[in-house]
Amino acid sequence: MGTFTHTPAPTDAERLANAKATALRRLNQGYEAAAGPLIRDYPESERLSWTQQQNEATAYQAWIDSGSEGDAPATPALSAILAGRNGADGTETLADLVAAVLRNAEAFIAWQTFTGTRQRGEWAIQQAETPEEARVVTWEGLVGG
Repeated sequence: MGTFTHTPAPTDAERLANAKATALRRLNQGYEAAAGPLIRDYPESERLSWTQQQNEATAYQAWIDSGSEGDAPATPALSAILAGRNGADGTETLADLVAAVLRNAEAFIAWQTFTGTRQRGEWAIQQAETPEEARVVTWEGLVGG
């Protein structure tokens, strides 16, 4: 004789928790997809150095803007990147690399508006009182796309 297993229907709280988890996963997927053009094919390990690169580039640019008086600020990360980019016969200068890093940083900073939008969506999902309220929060709905 077979064994009978009774699986109770999910509770309202369980349905709401599942809907919130699914909505948040979809929201984050939408955000990541939208960020794709910004981060392109940069590997995560490189993205982890962006703050260091920006800090060094900002300090170096401030030094240039102040008339290059005194010693240049230390740029160990940028100097290493420059050595790798130039190889044995490259012509890119530290100032060129600083300008490129600062352009990329500006684009990334502008993107942070969307980081706030994603967080607003997360809050709306967390505050949802029904599965339907959670499901209607989408990346596309938040950015009007």
